[in-house]
Order: sequence, then C-alpha cells, then structure tokens
Amino acid sequence: MAGRLFGTDGVRGTPGEPPLDRSTLIRLGAAVAAAGRGGASPRRVLIGRDTRESGAWMTEALAEGVAGAAAGPVDAGVLSTPAVSFLTRDGGYAAGLVVSASHNPYQDNGVKVFTAGGEKAGADLEARIAASVAEADPVPPAASSPPVERVSIAEAYLDHTAAILRGVEVPAAFRMAIDCANGATSRLAPAVLRRLGLAPVVLHDRPDGRNINRGCGSTHPAPLGRAVVEQGCDLGAAFDGDGDRVVLVDHRGAAVPGDAVLLVAARWLAARGRLPHRGVVATVMSNIALEQVLDAEAVALHRCAVGDRLVREEMRRRGLALGGEQSGHVIFGDHLPTGDGLATALMILRAMLDSGRPLADLAADLVLRPQVLLNVEVRRRARLDELPRVSALVDAAARELGRDGRVLVRYSGTEPLLRIMIEGPDEARIRGLAEAIAERARAEIGIEPGVRG
Repeated sequence: MAGRLFGTDGVRGTPGEPPLDRSTLIRLGAAVAAAGRGGASPRRVLIGRDTRESGAWMTEALAEGVAGAAAGPVDAGVLSTPAVSFLTRDGGYAAGLVVSASHNPYQDNGVKVFTAGGEKAGADLEARIAASVAEADPVPPAASSPPVERVSIAEAYLDHTAAILRGVEVPAAFRMAIDCANGATSRLAPAVLRRLGLAPVVLHDRPDGRNINRGCGSTHPAPLGRAVVEQGCDLGAAFDGDGDRVVLVDHRGAAVPGDAVLLVAARWLAARGRLPHRGVVATVMSNIALEQVLDAEAVALHRCAVGDRLVREEMRRRGLALGGEQSGHVIFGDHLPTGDGLATALMILRAMLDSGRPLADLAADLVLRPQVLLNVEVRRRARLDELPRVSALVDAAARELGRDGRVLVRYSGTEPLLRIMIEGPDEARIRGLAEAIAERARAEIGIEPGVRG
C-alpha cells in the first residue's frame, strides 16, 4: 500500500473500498496525527469536508484514527480546501485533512493532507504516512466513538479572504454571478461577497449529498455563462467541489482560459511591486502564448510538471508569489500556500475595478496558440530514449517549430497513456506532426486493437 496510497492529489477512490475503507481511513488518520509537526500542545488535527454524502462517515473514521494516536480530532464540518489550509496554519493545528474528491462526481471521494503550515503534504511526508498506514495492524470495530471536538470557525477565513478588497469600494452597479457547484463554497462564497457589499446571483448552492459538480461548477461553466448574460452581470465565477479552483466567465458569458487569468494576475501584481523576481510559475501544459506575452513584459515564466502542489513547490524554491494551472488552480503566495478559487475571483475583480476595464479586455492580449493533444494507450512505459524512431520524430517536430511552438511528450501519471502535446502557429501543421508521433508510438508500445492487459 505504501506505493499506492497517494495519487497526484492526495488519496482518491470509492468510499467503502480500499484505500477509502474504514480501516484504512482510521490508520491514515493515526499516521497523519503521528507525523504532524508544530501546532499547539496537545496536538490537534483539523478535519473539513465537502458536501458528498460519504464525507461524514469518512470524517468519523479519520477522527477515530487521530484520537487513537493521542491527538485531538477537530471536526469543522463543511469547509473548502483553502479554508482548511488557512485555518490549519493560523489555528495552531498539527495537521489538516480535507475529505473531498474535488471536481469528481459524488460517488468518488478522497483525502487531502495539509501540514501545520497549511501546505499540501510533499512527496516525502506522503511516503512516510503511506508506510505507516501499510505497517499498521488492521483496525477492529470501535466499542464507542472517540470524543471529537466540533467547531464552527469559518469566520476567520471569510475575514482573511474579504481583505483582498480592503480599501476598494465596489460600485453599486457591479453585478457578479457565482456557481458554487453544490459543494464546499455553497455557504462561504456568497457570505464573502455579501460582506463586500455585493448582491451576487447565486447558482447551485443547495447541496444534497449527491448533486455536487452535477452539471454545474468549474467543469460545467455553461449554466453560469447563460446566467451572467441573462442577469447582466460583469463577472461570473464557477468553483469546483472543494473550492480550490475557479473558472471565470466574462460579461459576454465566455469562459476565460486559466492562462489568461494568470496573465491578468501577473500584470496586476507587477504593477504594484508585488511580483518578486518578476517571475510566475505555470505547468508544462500552459500555452506558449502566455510565455511569449510575459517575456515581452520582462516577466519570466518558470514551468513545472502538472499538479498544483508542484506549482507551489516551484514557487517556494524560486521565491515567487504567483503560480497556477490552466485548469483554474491559481496560488497567490501572499494569500495562501494553496489554490483558492474564491480568492482568485476577488483578485481578478480587484484588477477589473482598479483598471476600470472588463475582464474580456484584460484577457484579450492572450491569443492562445493552436494546441493539439493526443493520447496513445500503451502496454508498457518505455523511456523515450529506448524508442529512437519516436524520439527522432519528436526532435524533428521541435526543430521544425523552433521558437514558434512546443512539443511535449510524457506519460500520464494515473493512466497507461502516452500524452502528446504540440503547440504552433498552424493547427493543421501541428496535428500532422502529433499524429506522426502517435502513429509511431502506437506501433512500438501501443496496445493492439481488441487487446487489454
């Protein structure tokens, strides 16, 4: 289990089945409590969750494990991931746990682990926790439930987030719509906007345990786009189930690419001297157009592998304050060490108000280069240097495109897939290059039609 417990964003699976069965969750809670560093004494572990029907019993199992490790479990109820990050850091907790599967449907769930500093657990800490879980004895049924402290502590997070607009008066005519995905922001996001003087148009804020992310939120922004146009709003924000990312919609109802959001944020921070080393972190999937526009403004784009935790690690390594992903995970280091969809929406709202320009105008300078993504299902993960003909095609494509494009060939972290991404000035041209690489890879390591495993 040590090698399989954690995926790219915590522990994920089907509730009731390994690794999200009761026994494993109890051992996970105990391992997190034992590994926790810092915080007040005695050690306390904060647990928050999104609105999935499985969240309550999973929280109880984690709390049982925390208590079994001689620490104090604190159940904060439904809270967004960034709220748990903030409250863990500022509340003196030894660790934080979020029970959520983010943008997935309600049938899935997961557990995210945060350190006392509010950071997502790094690879080394995850490995230690996974080893402890694997080595622990099976857990028998408990004779009685352990004492669990239940608290309502969201106000501190609401104050912290609302402070993004401190000193800024939102015009009475400004209108904003939000889609809470029937998830963890259903109460938090409207509360923050109302204390800022806004009367938001609120969609999908009635969770029932099963409707989280169902046809709504960041993975389905079309309903929000329609509401923005119909209600005459200036801005729309669609959150995911646990609130750590957002898809923004302009006044025309059009979804704004995550790379454009990064550009707007970088410009706003740079203009105020809040962009250390004039650098931004993005993943290898961000469009080359973002890199080119920032380069023209003497802002360096530093790339890392996919994953918001890796974005944060690169930000820390370089001493930078801004980073993010195409998907809408944006990290403002001065605000929190993790992505916060609500904070991102407020930062962009502030950029709009400070400039007096609509989001569509602020994002217009980013004209995305055509991008082709192809997946090849593979029977084995051979290194590219073991596939000379594939490597030759990759190198030839990179030479042909030069500075006008990018070629990225990598294996998926979660599926038996070779991913081929090419960007360039002409879609037909880059599609031909990508298909040639895919065809050769399929011939050498691909799964034959009708053959699985």
